[in-house]
Amino acid sequence: MQKWQDLSQRRKAIRLRNFDYSNSDYVYFITICTRHLSRPFLDRDLAQEVLKSLFSLREQGRILLYCYCLMPDHLHIALSPRAGQGRDPSEDLSKVLGDFKSYTTKLSWRHGVIGQLWQRSFYDHIGRKGEDLIDICNYILANPVRKGLVENPENWSYSGLLDPLPL
Repeated sequence: MQKWQDLSQRRKAIRLRNFDYSNSDYVYFITICTRHLSRPFLDRDLAQEVLKSLFSLREQGRILLYCYCLMPDHLHIALSPRAGQGRDPSEDLSKVLGDFKSYTTKLSWRHGVIGQLWQRSFYDHIGRKGEDLIDICNYILANPVRKGLVENPENWSYSGLLDPLPL
């Protein structure tokens, strides 16, 4: 019985074993969901503060931010970490996103959110050679259209393209 309990309490690993998530040569397509898939970003002020926090990571030189789309209950981003180039080598994707989630959770409390803003961890897809990064960013930007929130991606206030994609 003890062996079964030990196995059931282990968390499934969702990151690739022995992969360097600080490598800025890769583009990471990330989805971060809100806790219980609540819809806190219907609050425009909170949505703006979360985006400002994301842009701040870029301004600090911690990430290259290729595209983003903040939906009512989740965030899609395409980015590359900027570890190396004189930065802390431990500054990998999990560290950057953990800092972002912690900071934005504290911001959300001022907007009436109770407890954690985000679900634990995040979903990632590592861009590989041969994948069309532009198509993936276009897919991210079209998310509000697929959800019926706007008719054209350009009409969604919480998305955009920033840094040029590596080709």
